[in-house]
Amino acid sequence: MTDKTFEETIRERIAAVDLVADLIAGQGRDTDLHDLRVLLINIMSLLMRDPGVEAAVDDLYAAAKAIVRDAAMGVHPVPRNVRCLRTALTRFSERVPVIAGLSEPDDARRFRGLEAAYAVQLERATEADANDEVETETRSAA
Repeated sequence: MTDKTFEETIRERIAAVDLVADLIAGQGRDTDLHDLRVLLINIMSLLMRDPGVEAAVDDLYAAAKAIVRDAAMGVHPVPRNVRCLRTALTRFSERVPVIAGLSEPDDARRFRGLEAAYAVQLERATEADANDEVETETRSAA
């Protein structure tokens, strides 16, 4: 038996949640909802507590439960419910790696981009000030 890294484990769990969510969206079986619940609990047990992940898990499970409830009543999954499931799955899939430390939050990347843009503007302003000083000195010497 090989030891898996934490990253591999988290990525496998996210892939499994994705697969089960697809099954729920297509068939809406109660057993798939149970499997999703077990996977979500397992993932939550591996991560530090985070309100964003907890909200994403709650939304994902609620959306899946709505589809299963519709299927139990004999109603074909409503497109809105399927869309809610996909959206919740996307939020979950984006948030978990950030909390697990496997990727950076979008805000951090955005901040670095803004920081770089600010540095460029500051450099340009400094160069412009230096050029203005040289021109002023040249005019006063003449």
